[in-house]
Amino acid sequence: MGWFSRDDSVRVDAVMDTDGFTWRASYDEAGRVLTEVPVVVDRAIVDDFVYPAYVDGAGYLIVELD
Repeated sequence: MGWFSRDDSVRVDAVMDTDGFTWRASYDEAGRVLTEVPVVVDRAIVDDFVYPAYVDGAGYLIVELD
């Protein structure tokens, strides 16, 4: 499991691409999301709940918890 958000407050278990495939997420030293292959992130799984998510232009995972 990886931790991510710019303030390290969101525990992200995995990410989903636009086709619904789930990918284990890890992060580099700067906090940018890494997956096994390049994917377009569409959702994030946090505590077994699915939330809209995307990777911004700087490579950071943004999870929309609202």
